[in-house]
Amino acid sequence: MNHLLARSLAIAACAAAIMSCGSSQVVRAPESKPDSLLTFDEAILRLDDWRMRIRKLEDDEQKMQGEVKALEERLNAAVGDLKRCQDENNRLIGASDAQINQFRERLGRLEGRIRELRGLSDNDFEPRRNEVYALAAEWNRLRNEKIAVLPEFFDRMIAARRDIQSLMDRKPAWKGKYVVRPWSESKDCLWNIAGQSDVYGDPFHWPKIWQANTDLIRNPDIIRPGWELNVPPPGPLTPEEKRAERRYWRKKREAMAAQEQSQSNAAPQQPTTPTEQSERGERKP
Repeated sequence: MNHLLARSLAIAACAAAIMSCGSSQVVRAPESKPDSLLTFDEAILRLDDWRMRIRKLEDDEQKMQGEVKALEERLNAAVGDLKRCQDENNRLIGASDAQINQFRERLGRLEGRIRELRGLSDNDFEPRRNEVYALAAEWNRLRNEKIAVLPEFFDRMIAARRDIQSLMDRKPAWKGKYVVRPWSESKDCLWNIAGQSDVYGDPFHWPKIWQANTDLIRNPDIIRPGWELNVPPPGPLTPEEKRAERRYWRKKREAMAAQEQSQSNAAPQQPTTPTEQSERGERKP
């Protein structure tokens, strides 16, 4: 039955072709026209188009398969060359595959611990700061092994050293408090306190501490051991702090001028024993 239907369709197609002889050329239907609305001739042309597209795709696929095969052969050759190069490097440094794998694991653990510490907040990092020195010691042990110069590890070792240094340079968490220590032990004064690296690192910022503690500090030249001072966050001096500093130096100059005038009118006297701490680390009478 199917055979008879196929023969009928073929005969009909031939008849249509014969009938179309001498007639105008059939125009391909636009792609947007549904298949169900195509005429017989338009359907034949559309089928021919799809057959041509399929043949072209098959040819392109065959060509690409040939290119992929050639690339795979080149890749296998490069992998072989790399393996021979790695074997030669291993021979030169006298390391076995087992030793290199062990080095790789140690370096991986070191990098993992570095990432962990770098991801901590300031408050969480501070109690673990000493771990950074252990990482530096482990890095030095790895560096002293010849395996460290292999291309696989060289750049990673440099990056690990840079990250360890950044952890060492990380500033302590801001505490906002400072307890004054005895002058004989620490030379604590506002000038020296502000200059400490874990406070401001700049002694010229001493007015910030003074103005934050005016309830305790009447004279910035005098601070007492045991005082707990409020330390504002780092930053430039505020206009109020600058004005306070100018007033301080103006009064200081006036007092020194008055003292010099008094001394010039009086007989020389023995200097008194210093008993207090000055703002710049000097003893005050």
